[in-house]
Amino acid sequence: MPFFQRTIWGFDLSEMRWNAFKGKNMYDKRWHLRRERLIAYQIAMNICLAAECTATYSLSKYEDLQTHVQDYAFTLNPPFAVELHNDDIIAAQVLTIVFCVFVATLFGADLFFLVLWPRRTYPKWYNNTRLALAVGITLGVFAAAIMSTIVVATHSAFITGAPLEMQQLYTDFFFRPPLRYNQWAVNIAYVCLLWIGWVCTVAATILMFLGVWHEMEYGTEPKSLPLDDEKGINGQRRSISP
Repeated sequence: MPFFQRTIWGFDLSEMRWNAFKGKNMYDKRWHLRRERLIAYQIAMNICLAAECTATYSLSKYEDLQTHVQDYAFTLNPPFAVELHNDDIIAAQVLTIVFCVFVATLFGADLFFLVLWPRRTYPKWYNNTRLALAVGITLGVFAAAIMSTIVVATHSAFITGAPLEMQQLYTDFFFRPPLRYNQWAVNIAYVCLLWIGWVCTVAATILMFLGVWHEMEYGTEPKSLPLDDEKGINGQRRSISP
């Protein structure tokens, strides 16, 4: 069987048309809230991606700081069993990264299916699952934003296992990133991006609910079709069994 005639997980690959990603096709107004959903999905994914990348950069730098301080202590004579404690910001950044990835996964997949298979109908369990995931992911991004805000605004890394004068030596030598989290612009940037990303994720979730509810009640056919394009840009309507 030729590749373009194969069906994978119920998706007929012969219906795929890469020109569906052209602007005039992606944002076709004939489908209910299609343009609004796609725009909201892309904004939410891109801003959450920016927050994720910024948080990843900060996480990497704080892990390097921990390694450098502790390794440097062992080179002294006598060596010190120094530890740098920054688990709070590492945990906040990991939570941020995980849920921002979830945002890209869920809304990216829904965007892909919406563009390539707009007439496809889905069983109730699938619709309920993606809506529940959207709510859970939105709450997760909110939790990451709250935790990150509290940690960056009020917390600080600290050093144990060395006298105060030695701790000052470490912070003078390894001055970036600073122990005080709110003194580094990268941390403030990722928290601000995360809040903006959360607002956009809320909007994308609301539009997903409205779009899915409309599809469940009225179907997935567009409002009107030209007589010379009965199949549309993405082929005939398909459905998967529950």
